[in-house]
Amino acid sequence: VVRIRELAAQRPKSSQLQIMLGRVLMAAGERVEAKRAFQSAEALDPKSTAAKLALAQIYFSDNQLDEARQRVNAIIALEPRNARIMTMAGDLELKAGDRNSAIAKYRAAVGIEGSNVLALNNLAYLVAMNNPDEALKFAQQAMEIAPENSAVQDTLGWVYYRKAIYQTAVKYLKAAVTRESTP
Repeated sequence: VVRIRELAAQRPKSSQLQIMLGRVLMAAGERVEAKRAFQSAEALDPKSTAAKLALAQIYFSDNQLDEARQRVNAIIALEPRNARIMTMAGDLELKAGDRNSAIAKYRAAVGIEGSNVLALNNLAYLVAMNNPDEALKFAQQAMEIAPENSAVQDTLGWVYYRKAIYQTAVKYLKAAVTRESTP
């Protein structure tokens, strides 16, 4: 941390050094200083997706959803085919309580990258309430990619439950809980 601070102080106009400093500070648990470093990086290079992403993650974890959404939308404007960012946008909308927007963002992420397990899984879970048949396709696709993932097993169990196929639902739900107590 000391060495990276020195380097960043020697080159205060280097966005990359500010990002590196922010990452090191985050790893050291110094969130406030890390946030300042990422804000400096963003000011130095307004098109820096790395700085915007780091800030979005901080704002998301601090439940400052408007600030996080602003950064995520800026990244989407620069990189509209970035499935990871589109998935994060879905997570943001879900946390904000906008289920329909979350579904739309997860659909977009799956459209960009059909093997995005997180987007597939979250989409299956959300769609299961109203359309368990469609949800089953997404959940099975996620299961093919990540069969050992307890969250995927949990979602597949939930989808089978919504379809009233209870024995199969119990099988997947038990498997999920066996791997992790709170999938």
